[in-house]
Amino acid sequence: MGNASNEENWATRERLRRVEFLLWWRGWVGRQDLVEGFGISAAQTSSDLQKYAALNEGAMIYHTSRKRYEAAEGMRCVLHEPSFEEAVRVFFGAAVSQGRGDGRSETAEGRLSVLGLPARRLDAGIARKIMMALLGGKQLRIKYLSLSSGKKEWRVIAPKGLAWDGSRWHVRAWSYEREDFRDFVLGRMIEAEMPKEEAGELPRDEGWETFETLVFQINPALSETQREALRIDYGLVGDRLEISVRACMKYYLLGEWGMGAAGEGADLRHWVRV
Repeated sequence: MGNASNEENWATRERLRRVEFLLWWRGWVGRQDLVEGFGISAAQTSSDLQKYAALNEGAMIYHTSRKRYEAAEGMRCVLHEPSFEEAVRVFFGAAVSQGRGDGRSETAEGRLSVLGLPARRLDAGIARKIMMALLGGKQLRIKYLSLSSGKKEWRVIAPKGLAWDGSRWHVRAWSYEREDFRDFVLGRMIEAEMPKEEAGELPRDEGWETFETLVFQINPALSETQREALRIDYGLVGDRLEISVRACMKYYLLGEWGMGAAGEGADLRHWVRV
């Protein structure tokens, strides 16, 4: 009986969340949205809308001529934190994360265009073994293609953590051959054996454990209007932007911004590194 009650409470909350979602993003919600979306009766729909009206007083107003509830100008959300990415996915049917699309460049009758960057390779079987070794504290033997050395060779590593640089996955791991911690791109692993041996106690990884704060400043050579545009874009009060990052990940961040390790690059027209 308790489980049935919990299930009903969950179902009700999901319907009320949908009411709030549609009000917030589309600006209105009708009874048919719930009838078609959840397969409930018209009577249940009316009950849900009344519940939401009581839960978030003043959030919506019923318009008789349109036969729907419309969002009040000062509406606030009480059941969920609004996510623009979720709204794009629901209304346009396209998943977009960190400005990258799912490969479809044009969707939703021409109302959405997504830059479909080339997908980075990731072998699910190899990724599984990485995860098993990481969670189990084990060594892992991998065949790796190194872009820096130009070699293809077997290596034994002990994964310490996973890192996403905005476009691809890395595993931070101890290299038994090099006797230091390194970043390995998952997409460059072409083979991996099942993890068996325990990794044991490893040295402290200063690059992973240490956080650095990178400080950028809006280029003072820009006009006041240009600087104001960047302040608004990044939600800044002044002209400085601070980003905390693991020391071993800062080069990926600088690369994403088009800067070299010294902070020099194409984006200096907008930012300078302090």
